Amino acid sequence: MIENSQARKVSSESNQSQTLYVGSLEKGFRVLEAFRDGPGDLGLTEIAARTGLDKSAAQRFTNTLQQLGYLEKDPRSRRYRPAVRLMDFAYTYLQHDQLAEIAMSRLIEASKIFGTTVNLCVLIDTAIIYPVRIPHEKASFPATVPGRRMPAFCTAGGTVILAYRSREEAEAVIDASDRTAITDKTVTDRTAVMERIAEARDRGYGIGIGQALPNEISVAAPVLDNRGRAIAAVQIPAYMPQWTPQEAREKLAPLAMETARSISGMLRPTE
Repeated sequence: MIENSQARKVSSESNQSQTLYVGSLEKGFRVLEAFRDGPGDLGLTEIAARTGLDKSAAQRFTNTLQQLGYLEKDPRSRRYRPAVRLMDFAYTYLQHDQLAEIAMSRLIEASKIFGTTVNLCVLIDTAIIYPVRIPHEKASFPATVPGRRMPAFCTAGGTVILAYRSREEAEAVIDASDRTAITDKTVTDRTAVMERIAEARDRGYGIGIGQALPNEISVAAPVLDNRGRAIAAVQIPAYMPQWTPQEAREKLAPLAMETARSISGMLRPTE
């Protein structure tokens, strides 16, 4: 997600005037975030390029993170990869997240009805992240891993979350997005993307057919706070030819909507 790295860099520059902002800490996190743009180990030159740091600074931050146990270094290739200690953060997040706790049992129940994968996704910057995933037994490995990021503009989950935010917020997210086509069916035109968001609001759910992954039909419904603002979405993927778009609309969309309503009803009121 290159646009997110750029946006975070701009944000960090605007925050440098704040006396409580620790720039060196931000740079350390920038090194960790360099690894989310794709699988595979990274060398110092690649880390420097992805973070915007000079190679000397990249080396210092990378070495510190290795010493702390958050990165591992291959002694032969001298390349780095995330270490298992980073999983502590994922566990800590889920342990303290009310939404994930409430959603888990309801997602499991929903997954049993049609034997499908059911996910919970949230909006972060211009992307959605899946903090909870209940995979189908035949799901591919990437489809089972919590924490995966996808562009919001072309995913059913991102579309429906933005549909239940203010128009100004939705436009800001779309304008900040890279909007590069992922498949030959990905809608990238700004006006067309905003139309898909408006349609999701009218229907009460978002749907994407081959938008983010080839042969995938994805439906998603919003999890709302007491003000009617989307804080997450329940997303259910299905795959052609086993499922048709019409079947997804008739069966999976109502399931996603009912599951999302059930989760919404259990949330503590926001002030």
